[in-house]
Parts: sequence; C-alpha cells; structure tokens
Amino acid sequence: MRIVFPDGAGCVQDPSELEPLRKLGEVDFYDGPPPDRATLIQRLQPADAVVLDYSEMDAEVLRACSRLRFISFLGIGYNSCIDVAEATRRGVKVAFTPDYGATSVAEHALAMMLALTRHIGPAFISVRETRWEPGRFVGMELRGKTLGIVGLGPIGVEMARLGAGIGMRLIGWTRRASRERAVHGLALVALEELFAIADVVSLHLSYTPESEGIITRALLERMKPGAWFVNTARARLVDNAALVELLRAGRIRGAALDVHETEPIPPGDYVFRTLPNVLVTPHIGYNTREASANMLRIAIETVQAFARGERLHVVN
Repeated sequence: MRIVFPDGAGCVQDPSELEPLRKLGEVDFYDGPPPDRATLIQRLQPADAVVLDYSEMDAEVLRACSRLRFISFLGIGYNSCIDVAEATRRGVKVAFTPDYGATSVAEHALAMMLALTRHIGPAFISVRETRWEPGRFVGMELRGKTLGIVGLGPIGVEMARLGAGIGMRLIGWTRRASRERAVHGLALVALEELFAIADVVSLHLSYTPESEGIITRALLERMKPGAWFVNTARARLVDNAALVELLRAGRIRGAALDVHETEPIPPGDYVFRTLPNVLVTPHIGYNTREASANMLRIAIETVQAFARGERLHVVN
C-alpha cells in the first residue's frame, strides 16, 4: 500500500511519528501544499491511501486517482475539502479524526469569550499605542451569566464543563437531544429560546450540508443587545451578512470569530477585521501540541483499520 500526504501535515512533528504507517507500505510525505492543481493530482495519483490536511479533492481530482481507495481527513470538517458523494461512487472510503481537539477548541472559545467581554484586545492596543484609558474598557463578569451552547458534541460538552467551572448558568441545544447530553447542570432548550436568553452564545456545531446557514438572521435578531456571539465551529453555519449588520447597529454587543468563510483571509478589506466590537483569530482553536498528537494518532489508526479491512470513523 502506498500512503500519500499530498499537502504535508502540521500535526507531524517528527518523521519517526510516521513509522506505524511505514510498516503498512511506502509513505510519501510532502513538506507543504502543492503549488497548483496539476501538482496535487501528480502527488495523489500513486496513492492507495491519502492522509489529507486541507487540499481540495473534488470530483475532477478524484477521477484522476484511479488507485485511490481510502482518504483520512485530518480534522472534522471533511465536507469542506472532499466530494464525499463522488468518493462514494468511486468506491473510496472517507474517514476523519473526531474528538481530537475537543478540549483545545473549547479552551480557545473560553479564552475568546473572556477576551471579548473584558476588552483585552482593544485594551492591549491602547496601552501599546501609549494611551492610558482604564475607564474606557468596562467589562462584564461571566459568573452568574447565561452561556448558550449550540451543539453538544465533544467540544460543546467540554465548553459546558468550562462554563460551569466559572459559575455560568448553562443552556444548550443539539440536533440529537438526549438526557445524556444535559451535562454539568445544563438545561436543554429550543434554539430560538437559547438565542433569546443567552448572555453569550457559543457555537459548536459540526458543518454539514444540513447545518449550513442554520444560524439565521431571525435567530441572531433574537439576541439581547448586550449579548455576545462566539464562533469557533465553521463560518458557513452563520448568516454572516446579518451578523455584520447587527454588530454595526449595536443590536449584538460583540463577536469573537476563529473561523471565516474564506481561509486564509485574503488581503484587502475583511469586514470583521474592521469592526471595533469583533475579535478575530486565524482558525487556531484546534492548534495545540496535545490536539496535534491526538489528530495524528487517530488518522494513523484509521489507515491501520483500513489495511485490516475494517472501518474506523468512516463516513461513507
């Protein structure tokens, strides 16, 4: 079996970490993304199995890979890079690496929430620019406030644990409600009620064709004027045009965004970068050493399972 990493993998810290895969066959590891589509296809064509970071494997690319039988996606949002329907038609199994960074992402969401509600970004810039404006940055205590968690998978459950730890009241919504998901004193509520009640809304849904745009203008308009919105999930879950309008109008007090509709953010104007009540980070919620190690371990396990004729985290 020939295993190809066509665009490298940031989770690989040392070549020795790939030794379990070398026991299965030849491993082609490229140090970075291909410069163009033709090079991507050239890298992929010898592969029986691919470990994919972020290159796009659409129908055209998949049709060019006659030997390919397995793709392991490094992360959760495989739909953003892989045409799963075409892979299925071609008999290519697609796996992903769930739960690898639940704690890392939840901790980043908490950090953004604290930074947002205590104006840490603007305050830092103020001091760096030699101003002294303590009266300008009036914050909000989170203890006793209501945290609305949208999505109660592994990340949402971790977010509930962290929110409970700082004394917040917890409410949550999930597409598959069950008593087991009502953890750490969390109360399950309707999505409309969550947006109307929460002082902070934190988004932790996975992105699928069904969940695209699930956070509509109508939901955002239900938020209290003093409420805050945090998204460390996927930008395409949200009506971002509506979010911009409501932030500009002061209908939502502020937002913290780690995810963006186009990544990397292109040069030039990016509206969320210009709004004074928005905190932006470059999709780093998952990026810890611990999460990287978990991601690579799970990806290797999916390839090993495929080699044994078994299915592990396969989605099609």
